[in-house]
Amino acid sequence: MQYRTFGSGQSGKNQRKVSVLGFGCMRLPTDNGKMDGVINEKEAARIVRYGIDRGINYIDTAKVYLGGQCEAVLGRILQDGYREKVSIATKLPTWEIGSVKDADRIFSEQLRDLKTDKIDMYLIHNLQRSFHDILLKNKLADWAWKKKEKGFIDYVGFSFHDDFHYLKEVVDSFDRWEFCQLQYNYAGENAQAGTKGVTFAAEKNLSLVIMEPLLGGALATPTGKMGRLFASKEGKKFQPADLALRWLWNRKEVTVVLSGMSGFDQVKQNIDSAEKGLAGGLTEEETAFVKQLQQAYDESMPIKCTKCEYCKKDCPAGVDIPLNFDYYNNHMASAEINQQKKAEVFLAPILYKAMKPEQRADRCADCGNCETLCPQHLPIRKLLADVHRVLNG
Repeated sequence: MQYRTFGSGQSGKNQRKVSVLGFGCMRLPTDNGKMDGVINEKEAARIVRYGIDRGINYIDTAKVYLGGQCEAVLGRILQDGYREKVSIATKLPTWEIGSVKDADRIFSEQLRDLKTDKIDMYLIHNLQRSFHDILLKNKLADWAWKKKEKGFIDYVGFSFHDDFHYLKEVVDSFDRWEFCQLQYNYAGENAQAGTKGVTFAAEKNLSLVIMEPLLGGALATPTGKMGRLFASKEGKKFQPADLALRWLWNRKEVTVVLSGMSGFDQVKQNIDSAEKGLAGGLTEEETAFVKQLQQAYDESMPIKCTKCEYCKKDCPAGVDIPLNFDYYNNHMASAEINQQKKAEVFLAPILYKAMKPEQRADRCADCGNCETLCPQHLPIRKLLADVHRVLNG
């Protein structure tokens, strides 16, 4: 396992070594294989503890992950001496804060559920413009800093889902941020804060945690033109997930890359990659191949959904938005690559029509709740109409 220094900026004297691979608990194994299922605690414990035993010491969770189960399950997993081996990162659900009393209550619940007396890395969750008034009105950054001064938090930061200009506004709003968590991957250099945001965070001496390195799994199992590139003679030299992770570790600005791992094989493979996670470690050949993949991705994946499932939270109709988008993306990619294999092209429409009626795109109530919650700021209502038009035709 490779390690990098966390807290090298504003923290000054408060530094620690963290593994370049962080265990993201957003996608722990569940009984139905989906994020709305019940966590398979036995299997979750097996893979999390295996990761820790192999050197992972940064564990990321949140109050809302997996229907609110995640922190309590993780608290039990980290018993038997495992808590002392790791840094826990968790988050304050910004959208649930009406007053500082709400923040205090939620923080107390998190300490209880995680079975700890301190949160190592605490983040204001999912900062975007629509939550800016909540951040400022309740002075959440100051609130978190006071918790730090009392010994309940080691590092104060935020997770972010908006554009570069708003990132600057957030950073400039509080001069004691110690780290930030940004979405970043080779397919999204210009998405959200993007490469400019990564560079800016480093310039501000913020430790940088990366989320969605595999874009919700799309970069681990590439389809369309990307899949064809990996199947080519040149592409067979590379493993998709390994290349995507090492592309991030290649940047010295990156401190930790979170991977939402749900199975033992994923954990093992990612740890193997992390052992090669060196800054400047990508070869010229690998860099050139990534450029080909970037172009192919832009051409093959029309809807840039990361499957975070925030959009489902307040959908009055019960539409499974990520699943609709997944079927649509797979259909468009397979239509492009499998022109001679019509059965494969038609698979997505068959799956779409087999969905529960309330889950389908055409049940959208046009309320717009999903668009308020979407970290990617996708025009979901329009896209759902496109999904139904294409897959129901």
